[in-house]
Amino acid sequence: MPDQTISLPLKEALPSLRSPDGIHRLAMSFLPDLAGASRAARADLGVLYRLALPTDPGGRSGHAVLRFRAPFEIDGAEPVDAPEALAVGLRFTVRVVAEKRREDDEGRSRSRFVLDEEADAWARDLLARRGIETDDLVVSERWRVGPPGGRSFWLRDLTATVGAIAEDCEAYTRGIGRGKAFGYGMPIIL
Repeated sequence: MPDQTISLPLKEALPSLRSPDGIHRLAMSFLPDLAGASRAARADLGVLYRLALPTDPGGRSGHAVLRFRAPFEIDGAEPVDAPEALAVGLRFTVRVVAEKRREDDEGRSRSRFVLDEEADAWARDLLARRGIETDDLVVSERWRVGPPGGRSFWLRDLTATVGAIAEDCEAYTRGIGRGKAFGYGMPIIL
């Protein structure tokens, strides 16, 4: 399952970058049309993706780069040399939704961002649940994406070296954490 990229001039992609929903629509426009047969086409097709702006890993000056990890060829995409799985000793980065969810007394789901003082333990726990133990973990500061009043997320970048990995770990092909429909959770080898 090689990674594949589609590079769009930043000016052309800009209208889609205003919200997580716009990024989602942009990325889904490159995937096969399932003609309404699925409400979760990205997940059903087994696809992860990540948007890279010019200063992000995998970014390109003046372009928005969509990097896909898919079990099929995407029309118009260029293959990228990448490993087939995470392995001990590889350094990776992953952009994750950094929110904790809980249910309130009325049964509604509530979320809050992960506080700075709990970020390291939260990140280690998130990775451990996916079968990854890390060395040299670096957790970025948090930031918010999305328009006020619209769909939004609190994000953090996690960068680490794989110290140990479970035999059945699928994090590289299935992603890490929430928000994968919006381009979060795809590990990138550095």
